[in-house]
Amino acid sequence: MCGINGIISKNHNNPIRIREILNQMNHEIIHRGPDQDGFFVEENQTISIGMAMRRLSIIDLSTGKQPIFSSDGQKVIVYNGEIYNYKLLRREHLKDYDFKTNSDTEVILGLYEKFGVSSFAMLDGMFAFSIYDKALNKIFIARDFFGEKPLYYTLHNDSFYWCSELKSMMKVLPHKPEISKQGLNLYFQLTYIPAPFTIYESVSKLEANHY
Repeated sequence: MCGINGIISKNHNNPIRIREILNQMNHEIIHRGPDQDGFFVEENQTISIGMAMRRLSIIDLSTGKQPIFSSDGQKVIVYNGEIYNYKLLRREHLKDYDFKTNSDTEVILGLYEKFGVSSFAMLDGMFAFSIYDKALNKIFIARDFFGEKPLYYTLHNDSFYWCSELKSMMKVLPHKPEISKQGLNLYFQLTYIPAPFTIYESVSKLEANHY
């Protein structure tokens, strides 16, 4: 099942504090990934960046621990899901890539290194992931074609959060957002809330097939 969390912050510029926030977020989704957790935290002159995940080990049990770094160390990924065609993609496009694992996670990262964000369309599966590209100074969050894996995000007080489950976000926000009237209205009409809306104001769900 697995789950991911992340934060970009101008306020919390202490790596220890970022790790504490991520740990709290991870604890809320321990049911999604009881086998392992993983953390990445980095700060520069203006912001702190953190990514975390809880893992349910299915593919590559021995070496698939996340986060996973690219061969040049400039890109890092945390990922939730399963890529059905990762072995085919590895054979066809990454013959010369210096793999450290047998996981589908590293295939996503290798494809991104070679093809950039256009590689996301090559993935056949269910997934939500975040990639930090240090060279570009950007973080990409992405969701699968049908939106089978959830991914939420919000901007709050100069901090950007994303997570697999809303309760991770609610655990660390200083104040719980107000209920969204539009989200509530959609729920009463449809018995679910379609992306990009959620039950909370200023909190969005990444749409399917988007990054």
